[in-house]
Amino acid sequence: MLHLIKRFFGSLFARPLTGAESSLVQSLLSADLAELFFAMSRADQRHSLTVFVTAGAEPALAEAALLHDVGKTASQLGPISRSLATIADGIGLRLSGRWRDYRDHGAIGAEMLRNAGAGRLAVAFAEHHPGEAPDDIDPAVWQRLATADQV
Repeated sequence: MLHLIKRFFGSLFARPLTGAESSLVQSLLSADLAELFFAMSRADQRHSLTVFVTAGAEPALAEAALLHDVGKTASQLGPISRSLATIADGIGLRLSGRWRDYRDHGAIGAEMLRNAGAGRLAVAFAEHHPGEAPDDIDPAVWQRLATADQV
């Protein structure tokens, strides 16, 4: 829960990526995947880059770290609406429309990534985080990504 509070305030004050950071992202992702990354909100871009760096900044982790929240773009919600959707879901309210899309961003993102040619780790992490690693994914790699995502 604490990481969600930090993410909320971080999203309000997220600074845009620098030119060097944007270039790094472009060097790590295919053109199709970079397009998905740069369609994310400034806060989600900043968070995803932080996950990548925290997880060890290894190119093998780039797609998964940088694109794990790409499905959030489908909801087109800002920080306050995202927080309200999270609270509503947490207390068991039935979600619809964009709030449901936000809750289901993992499955939505996984489909987006499959369609854009992302690797298995990226698709799986988008779809299943913050849950357990699927059987075909190295649990140590998954744990590094999951731990970095909590920062």
